[in-house]
Amino acid sequence: MEVIKKIYKYSEPNLTLVGWMGFVGFPFYYYVWCYIFPQTYESLWLRIVGAILFSGIAFRKYFPKSLQKYIPAYYLVTVGLCLPFFFSYMMFMNNWSTVWTMSFMASIFLHILLVHDTRVMAAQAILCIAAAYLLAYVLNSSAPSVYVVWEYIPIFTFTYVFGTLFYFRNQAEHETKVSIAKSFGAGIAHEMRNPLSALKASFEVLNSIIPSKTKANGAYYHLSNQELDLIEEIVTDADETIQNANQTIDLLLTSIDETRVSTSTFRKHSMCEVVEGAIKSFPYKKAADEQAIKFIVLKDFDFLGSETLLRYSLYNLLKNAFYYQSSSDFHITVMLRSVGNYNQLIFRDSGAGIEPDVMEHIFKDFYTVGKSNSYGLGLPFCSKVMGAVGGDISCRSELGMWTEFILSFPRYDSTAVGKLKMELMRDKSILYIGNTTVLERHLLEQSFYKGYRLNSIDVTAALDKQEYEFEFDIVLVDLDSLSGQRDKFKVLESRLTFTEGRIVYLYDKRNTYHSDFDRHLTIFPIEKSYFLNNSQEVFNELMFESPLSDRNLVPKKATVYGKTIMIADDNHSLRTYTAIFLEKQGYHVIQAQDGEQAIQQLEEHPIDLVLMDIEMPKVDGIEATNVIRHSEHEYSDIPILAHTGDSSRISIDKIQSAGMNDYIIKPAEGTILMDKISDWL
Repeated sequence: MEVIKKIYKYSEPNLTLVGWMGFVGFPFYYYVWCYIFPQTYESLWLRIVGAILFSGIAFRKYFPKSLQKYIPAYYLVTVGLCLPFFFSYMMFMNNWSTVWTMSFMASIFLHILLVHDTRVMAAQAILCIAAAYLLAYVLNSSAPSVYVVWEYIPIFTFTYVFGTLFYFRNQAEHETKVSIAKSFGAGIAHEMRNPLSALKASFEVLNSIIPSKTKANGAYYHLSNQELDLIEEIVTDADETIQNANQTIDLLLTSIDETRVSTSTFRKHSMCEVVEGAIKSFPYKKAADEQAIKFIVLKDFDFLGSETLLRYSLYNLLKNAFYYQSSSDFHITVMLRSVGNYNQLIFRDSGAGIEPDVMEHIFKDFYTVGKSNSYGLGLPFCSKVMGAVGGDISCRSELGMWTEFILSFPRYDSTAVGKLKMELMRDKSILYIGNTTVLERHLLEQSFYKGYRLNSIDVTAALDKQEYEFEFDIVLVDLDSLSGQRDKFKVLESRLTFTEGRIVYLYDKRNTYHSDFDRHLTIFPIEKSYFLNNSQEVFNELMFESPLSDRNLVPKKATVYGKTIMIADDNHSLRTYTAIFLEKQGYHVIQAQDGEQAIQQLEEHPIDLVLMDIEMPKVDGIEATNVIRHSEHEYSDIPILAHTGDSSRISIDKIQSAGMNDYIIKPAEGTILMDKISDWL
């Protein structure tokens, strides 16, 4: 699918024209070859099918949203049927006539231009021509008399092979240039980060060394308060400069691979917070410039978009306003308000204003007036950002008096934002780890209607993946699929440590689970029935908002008090410490210093669980477990947890082969020990 999408993307600029040419050309040439220059064979129904297929290409933008993702595959099928298949079939049925041989040659060139991938184009040509030959000579009751004109075969082969090679070379050269440009831009950005990071680290160290004013009067400090004020101001200015530079780099990195504004990082943001951040962090040339800005909040509002992109847009407006200021009482007013179905940001300055004949061009790329060292991309960028968030930007001005920009945003709960979320969802990817059929079927159904990419794998397949293979927007983990598999769960969590996606633990409120979750992971527990009934709201919150992470929502296993636990371990100190800990939790504890004593204690006392060391004198833990499991006493099926310091695969296999129920790596934290015991009591 990625190859098909790439083919479609390269052809996209010309597809409307191609669709109309095919839609009109197929029926038109039926008239030409039937009545103006009559040919031996024609097929009206084949041409009708071709015209219908090409009409789909011409009107592809009007397809329902649910079908949009299938257009690349539809395009490839249409090209195959309407070019190599149709033209070769018509050539065969017309006995390899000169007219149809030349027509087939023309179709080869079109095929090469419309399907840029050599392997796909070659496979498509072979399959379609073979199908046409089969239909013409084998399945046709009145097969043509001429089967092959061998002289044409080398010509067709030469055209396909060398046409593809020349086109591939041009394309490879183009992609190389694009790749170099991307690498160059990304290299600049990342190289800039290194000194900025080092500079920031230096200032952080400097900031930690500089004493506060209250401590500066001590004997060990020789800085005046005035000097401290100056240093603090330098540190603050430098830090803000670094933040501005990093935001610019973020903009470069998010846009370097796009001809449009990237929407991949769109989230719900408070406009008031974004504007305040932009005003505070803008690199003013004079300290007094910031005082010229008045921020009025008639009504704060939320918007769906990128904080970085909108802040950069406000930087452009501020930069232009300060550049064209024309009086000493210059001032800027930024106001937030709500009007009708839109929320608005009003940016007004008392500068030089804009001439009427200039106004209609200000949002065009590379248009600039009266500015040196400017590329005329600031306001067009603002316009693209506003278009990407589903809003718009307009401007009005009075020459010599004022200029006002109106940035209109759709309400966060509006249909426009809902449609934008739907479009953004099609670029999202979700991984489901588990084996619950109901959940998997629900996710597949939702992926069909919502358009997101879904990968569904079981726990075993997930454990075979590397860390970098978990780069999804959302990772859903079914906790019930990992029930009783604590070791596998820990391995899976270690794989998820590096993903930047939201990690969701799906739980059943009727069940209980251990609480030994990796403290370095930010997890979002969600109850399964709630998820099934409200999956759209859940995905909206996870994708576009800032949900709270509360791991305490997962129902924990209740501690069962009053049970009797036997600890079999030859390490007296560890055995005593563990016994004291368990007794404080409300358990009755019996101790044994080797496997032989452990068996005797089982014969003499009713015991609910055994915590068994592996390496012990006389009878070790493995031998003792074998004796217990093969005995005819009631305690033969008692839960036995291996308490070992060896977590190698060989040791784990021995533990499982001996019939032990689970294992704990010592020394274990109290919560882990209690969770393990709760699993089996």
